[in-house]
Amino acid sequence: MGAQFDYPMLKLPENELAWTATDRLLDLDAEEAPPLLFLHGPSGVGKSHLIIHLLREWLPAVEPLKYRLLSMHEFATLNMEAPAAESSGESLRSLGQLDLLVCEGLQHLDQQPWLQKKLISLFDQLQGTSARVVITSQMPIGAYDQVLPKLVSRCRGGVTATISLPGESSRARLLRHFAEIHGLTLDDELTRSLARQLPVTPRELQGCIVQLEALQRHQTLPLTADTIQDFLSMQQQRQPPTMMEVARSVAREFGVSVQAIRSAAREQSLLIPRQVAMLLSRELIQANYADIGAYYGGRSHSTVMHACRALLEKSQQSPELDYRLCQLRRLLQGLSTNSR
Repeated sequence: MGAQFDYPMLKLPENELAWTATDRLLDLDAEEAPPLLFLHGPSGVGKSHLIIHLLREWLPAVEPLKYRLLSMHEFATLNMEAPAAESSGESLRSLGQLDLLVCEGLQHLDQQPWLQKKLISLFDQLQGTSARVVITSQMPIGAYDQVLPKLVSRCRGGVTATISLPGESSRARLLRHFAEIHGLTLDDELTRSLARQLPVTPRELQGCIVQLEALQRHQTLPLTADTIQDFLSMQQQRQPPTMMEVARSVAREFGVSVQAIRSAAREQSLLIPRQVAMLLSRELIQANYADIGAYYGGRSHSTVMHACRALLEKSQQSPELDYRLCQLRRLLQGLSTNSR
């Protein structure tokens, strides 16, 4: 469950209300707990991380708990395939038997009334069994272009909580947290400098730490104030690469075609290049798992999560793969690469 969130989440002022609301909803023994939580905030602020973090804490006390983390891309796929695929139909029926359903990325159903109706029906079915529902979204339900009034009513009938972008002090805490996880040494002055000049999401802060860790390994020298400033200047001057640029660079490095690594094909020769492309799309672009999966052959967000985790483990065991990964990171960041 959530292999990309093996590290603990930090409670910050920006997520404290959402933390409390989520914790309350997961307490299945609480008589007055809300049946539905609508959790919204920009991409990368930690909505999924919060749910997984607290779910891990609650699972030992409530097992066996029937739950499902379901992206709206998966929900759409199941509904489109159900008429022809028995397995998809069975998966949809099983959703109505859950104790807890987490629906991630409701914004993807905007302007999709037929899928909204399916979701409303599922919510009503779960409400009849006293199940709990968590809905995540990048924006408030009132900001959608086309959403059915019944879906608005269901979302507003529960508890609404927001996770906002971290302030400077919270960014400093996050940077120290991620640096410790990745074994990167940052003194207080460097941490404050980064926090002040990087008004971004927790996911993007982690991406910066990953890049700095790769830079430190490449230089084999401690990070200095000048190094950090050069890094920040580069971040400000250069736009992040697109997924197409990532795919092209990876394809060129591994001698395969972009079409091949983006396809649904499962050839062994495409496994590593595709995993590298997925990981770099996550690290350098901060693309979400569902979007990466859709770009690379229509794969599910859980498949992408597994691919990123597997590639990191392989790179730790293979100096050759780790070198190629570092070279690609530097190439896509506009840095010079080393020749062997």
